[in-house]
Amino acid sequence: MATVQRKDGSVSHIANLLTSVLLCYPEIGTINLDPKTNLIKFTFYLSNSLNPETVEDFKKHMRQSLEAYYFLINRDVDVCTFSFQTQDCFTTLEFQRDVLTLTQKEVALIIALLNEQFEGDLIVNEEEDLITDDLSLQEELIGRMLEHTREASTNGRLIALRDEGRVLVFNK
Repeated sequence: MATVQRKDGSVSHIANLLTSVLLCYPEIGTINLDPKTNLIKFTFYLSNSLNPETVEDFKKHMRQSLEAYYFLINRDVDVCTFSFQTQDCFTTLEFQRDVLTLTQKEVALIIALLNEQFEGDLIVNEEEDLITDDLSLQEELIGRMLEHTREASTNGRLIALRDEGRVLVFNK
């Protein structure tokens, strides 16, 4: 796996990226970014407990969809994994990717697939005050920030999460 070139140690730029992603995509619960390993992990929450067959069917559908997407854009990816944790009354889905090849369109595709499969079960944090800008402008901004993040580096992991209508970013 390639490593991110250290240029300016721009923690604030990467924090802005994570904040923008959470604001633009209310389906994402938390984001973990580890610049040392170049891995980003998105966590989604479902409001019910999934059975193992549903999990396996979804993993297969997601993998096929993403492989088709990677083929169409002619991109090889280093890391693309899914994991589910089923609790008594909810399910946590973690999607992990290498940040060097991740695109905004891929994030949008993953969320569209989740919405399609889990409609009302996907927990969405929609605060009326959060989504005020034009969505296409936000998506373009996220795409540009992802490009810049490939060139930047930080010393520690960043974690972004929602808390009572706010987005919090921690440098771990």
